Amino acid sequence: MSDVDIKPAMANMNDQYHHGVVTKLFPSNNTGIVRTESGRELTFSYELVILRGEAKTPADLREGETVGYDLGWTSSGLKITKIKTYPKPVD
Repeated sequence: MSDVDIKPAMANMNDQYHHGVVTKLFPSNNTGIVRTESGRELTFSYELVILRGEAKTPADLREGETVGYDLGWTSSGLKITKIKTYPKPVD
């Protein structure tokens, strides 16, 4: 998915979250990666992230999904601490 595909989807989300795309999920390690609008990759831990929106568990997250996120300091540095998922667009 290119930045051209990502940014219009994010522009329709009117909330206080930063926005990005889930690029990798590692269920065996209970971690994942979100690519920000600027292209930076940030990690999150399934055990430490608070989910909001459509996803109720980390298993509900999908690679390529646009999400909102919030950051916080952890013992491992700056990490994603909240993820908000959105309803799927209706075509």
